[in-house]
Amino acid sequence: MTGCLPTPPPDDPCDRIATDLADPGWSVCTDFLAPDQVAVLAAELDGCRAAGRFRPAGIGTGMALQLRPDIRNDQVHWLGEAPGSAAQRAYFATLESLRLAINRHLYLGLFRFEGHMALYPPGSFYRKHLDQFRGATHRKVSVILYLNPAWGPDDGGALRLYLAATGEGEYRDIAPQGGTLVCFLSDRFHHEVLPTRRERRSLTGWFRVRD
Repeated sequence: MTGCLPTPPPDDPCDRIATDLADPGWSVCTDFLAPDQVAVLAAELDGCRAAGRFRPAGIGTGMALQLRPDIRNDQVHWLGEAPGSAAQRAYFATLESLRLAINRHLYLGLFRFEGHMALYPPGSFYRKHLDQFRGATHRKVSVILYLNPAWGPDDGGALRLYLAATGEGEYRDIAPQGGTLVCFLSDRFHHEVLPTRRERRSLTGWFRVRD
């Protein structure tokens, strides 16, 4: 009896993520970064907080930007296009490999990455939303790297990803464990951050097309 064996998944994590984005449209890659790299990035986030660089996060963009703590009450520090530290440069270089892999597989024309550090104090959350603003479609792929060591089920703060385009019904809860990278198509997947019971840290951003 003859037959075709299933094609094994790609060995390169960037290619695996790109394959997932083609179908089902989202991907979770544990241990995307080594623990020592995660620890350095987490320490840099703590340093930015100590320096007073974090600000309350808003919703909307431009003139429509507003603070709505009933919808989200996290804090953010935006990163420049040319990150200053060696750890950030190394992470951005890895994201560049991911951008190229996604373009190779999906032909999305992704042009650059924009992102920020995100800090959720205990008790904070972000209600269900899409990552594309109304009338603005330049964000194509959402990318989240978690920086939290030893995250447990009692810590809350999971990313709840809704699998249907309606944003209702079936969902996946993803723990924000340090080193895990989550990617999904920004215009397809509603998601929320459930209330956290301990401080929750991440590097969050988007691959964009040209405006």
